Amino acid sequence: EFAAALLSQGKGAAFYIQPSTGTLEAFQQLTIEITAYNNMWGEYQDNLVCKVGHLQPKLIPMQMTVKGCPIFLQLISPWPFTWTRRNAALRFGTQVLGGSPVLRRVQLNNPTPFDIRLDLEVYNQEPDDEKLVDLLVLFGDPFPPVDMAGNEAASSSSTSESEVVTQACPFSKEFRSSFRRATLSHESAGQKNISVLIRPHEGVPADSPYSIAPRQIVVPGGGSSDVYISFTPLVLLDTEAELCCDGLVLGFMSLDDKLARRVPGKVRRSHGYEAPPLRVHVEAVLRHPLLEVEMDHDRGMVFHSVASDLLPAKPFFGVLTDAVITQSLKLMNCTKVRLFFRLFLSTPSMPFSLSSTDLKKSTETSHSKKEEREQQLQHVLYPQQNMLVQVSFHTNLELLRYQHLPETQLLPGCQVLQMESGERKLKFNQNLVIEHSNCSTQV
Repeated sequence: EFAAALLSQGKGAAFYIQPSTGTLEAFQQLTIEITAYNNMWGEYQDNLVCKVGHLQPKLIPMQMTVKGCPIFLQLISPWPFTWTRRNAALRFGTQVLGGSPVLRRVQLNNPTPFDIRLDLEVYNQEPDDEKLVDLLVLFGDPFPPVDMAGNEAASSSSTSESEVVTQACPFSKEFRSSFRRATLSHESAGQKNISVLIRPHEGVPADSPYSIAPRQIVVPGGGSSDVYISFTPLVLLDTEAELCCDGLVLGFMSLDDKLARRVPGKVRRSHGYEAPPLRVHVEAVLRHPLLEVEMDHDRGMVFHSVASDLLPAKPFFGVLTDAVITQSLKLMNCTKVRLFFRLFLSTPSMPFSLSSTDLKKSTETSHSKKEEREQQLQHVLYPQQNMLVQVSFHTNLELLRYQHLPETQLLPGCQVLQMESGERKLKFNQNLVIEHSNCSTQV
């Protein structure tokens, strides 16, 4: 509260002198403590005025440089907790390749007395990137104000901007002559027409898999603004089990108020590329969706049935219409992310059927009837969770007629085996398909 009271005038810095007045005895030495408070970056200079009686005041120069980014972020989450941390890492957890985008709402807080405009850029950090520096050739204002449509706002102090990032500096004679003419023409106006900047290489500018909206935002002094950072899982054919996606969000600060940028003889504040940007690290892990399958037998799901299964124990009851043999398999999620999937048979007309005994693990029902029908076939398994699936083979009278049909009329996966003894057997091959939410399948 004491610091807030000292900084209440909204100048970004304040000095507190203790003691500020008193009596200096003969041959006495007195120590004056000067404490500096600040909530805004910049280069400050002022004079400490020392008055002794009726003598001429003594001016003692004071200088202070404040560096760093005052903006800090606060994650607004749907859960009943929030966290605040400066220079925090925003984690998106483990996601499935090709899955649904994940959105994070982030609140940017500005404790300074001035409005700060942020231009946000996203960079991908690649592990094999050996580049050390970037050479930027800037034309006009590198961060001009833009309107809601993303077009550069009209301003008398800024021109159109373009940026070139190269690894060398192959300037030709024509470029150097035009550079000199442009510089001389703007010397009187005190504006920079072309700037060349060398800065450390932060990463590769990209809009995928991370993106941010809006790209430019004004955070009011003493207030906050919201931005949305999304992560869209990539669709890769890589065989790696996990893929780490590291990114960096940089927010370059600009001051549109001339008084906030410079007070002659008192304050000077750099902005744009010259000021330390807001840095937010973003992290996510991608992995292929995979369910572990555990069966009752090592040989797999093999069913053996004979036609006599249709004969009841008591003959006078007649022939049975259906005889069912059932086996179970267990689906286990050994990954770190919940997996959405559907179970179906590759040929629905075959004499196989399946059912799940864990209906409570199906996903939430949708509002529309069409989505509800599709959602009934979809299940979800959370990490370290399992589900029991029952697969049944149905023997009926219709199957017995298959042995007399020609091969052209048999169902796909059906085969008639002729034994040496003249006995015929029917062999049915079927696949149980696990279709994940990113359209990848397990058979």
